[in-house]
Amino acid sequence: MPCFVKRVGHIGIHVKDVGRSIQFYREVLGLKLTGKWGPPDFRRPICFMRCGDMHHDLVFFELAEDARKAGMPLGDSEKRTQAGLHHIAFEAHDRETWLEALQHVRGKGIQLVSGPYTHGPEGSDGDSFVGGSGSHAFYFLDPDENRIEIYCWMMRVSRPSIAAPAPDL
Repeated sequence: MPCFVKRVGHIGIHVKDVGRSIQFYREVLGLKLTGKWGPPDFRRPICFMRCGDMHHDLVFFELAEDARKAGMPLGDSEKRTQAGLHHIAFEAHDRETWLEALQHVRGKGIQLVSGPYTHGPEGSDGDSFVGGSGSHAFYFLDPDENRIEIYCWMMRVSRPSIAAPAPDL
């Protein structure tokens, strides 16, 4: 019997530099720091960050020196050939907030790697697809080249449709 989880609770990410990641996620996405720890209490730096008032939505684990020496897959997480994180999606409250986020990211000089576009059959580019939720989305990379998505307008699934042809209801 499945456990029937409610939602994704948080995402843990290996990063090269916790301090750099804290700065990026604060300045670009507006996340808040809950706490940061490291030696001697932890064997390597770790921190919790949040979008709202829940304790954490993201956890950053700084790569240990031996992992750094062994190498980390480089390049946009969309293009990595090893199992691991594909992207992290953050939902904007509404389209106006999404447009403000798009302007903010561009204003920070961050290059988009994909979008903006519509995830759905109503989209007009190669990144739109029949099974898409209809959300508006754009993507960019964090300092460790993990793909970040900002989206709005995720559809709800309450019956079969072109975007959800055989959903579990």
